[in-house]
Amino acid sequence: MMHKDYLTLARNDLLSRLHGGSILINDSVSVPVHSAAISSHPIIGFQGAIALQVQATHVSVPVIRNLKLLTSDGVIVAEKTAQIAMNGAQFLTLTFVVQVKGGE
Repeated sequence: MMHKDYLTLARNDLLSRLHGGSILINDSVSVPVHSAAISSHPIIGFQGAIALQVQATHVSVPVIRNLKLLTSDGVIVAEKTAQIAMNGAQFLTLTFVVQVKGGE
């Protein structure tokens, strides 16, 4: 089992890398990450997982089909497929589940 201190280190590192990061919507529209936070709620079915809540503003697409969360260096942290109708919304809050696993 992963030590709690390592999970804290991974969480803090992830948050710092998202500062200046972006969300790529439908593989074509990039919006900056406005804020990012780690949810304190446990995630059912995942051991050592991080629920990462990300907010972005000025989303200008009618339907979101896929999302990629990128660090400031352009590295993909997480991705998901979705079918979200924006209905004129210009503000978006997303939750990505990131599981920290040990190497073998």
